[in-house]
Amino acid sequence: MKLTLEPTDRIEDVRGTPCRVWSGTTDAGTPVLAWIPAVQPQTHDPDELAAFEAELRKMPYRRELVSFDLRMVE
Repeated sequence: MKLTLEPTDRIEDVRGTPCRVWSGTTDAGTPVLAWIPAVQPQTHDPDELAAFEAELRKMPYRRELVSFDLRMVE
């Protein structure tokens, strides 16, 4: 299975860890949400790292208090 994800502007806590909510679809077209605490570029190139950091800082965010069934997260 492959996922195509786009970041949203939502930051939510999952078990005390702030996570950005990403939304997207599977390769079969099923809509999904993902709670991702970290994204790390896999390069040592300083120019690529600087560009990644700049794009990351431009991403908007808003924090919300949201509750959901933790049995669904593991």
